[in-house]
Amino acid sequence: MSAIEVVIGDGSVTIRRSGRSAPIVAQVLGLDRDPDGEVTRIWLDRLVHRPGEAWTGAWSVHGAVSSIVERVGIGAVGVFKRSPDAP
Repeated sequence: MSAIEVVIGDGSVTIRRSGRSAPIVAQVLGLDRDPDGEVTRIWLDRLVHRPGEAWTGAWSVHGAVSSIVERVGIGAVGVFKRSPDAP
């Protein structure tokens, strides 16, 4: 399992895996948001994971032709993440 950090930028996503120095950058094809505006699902332009790879932390990933990254918990890093003190 890989611990993952997902940073959502303007039209792209940067993914950092624990134990790897080089980040992965992919273009965003689409986003889903919850009623509060938090990103819950990201469609990417290519595969950013290996078959059978499992991610730990706030995000999971699946897809055969391109990756779909989904939020499964709290604490992911991204421009749309609100601080715990935000109203």
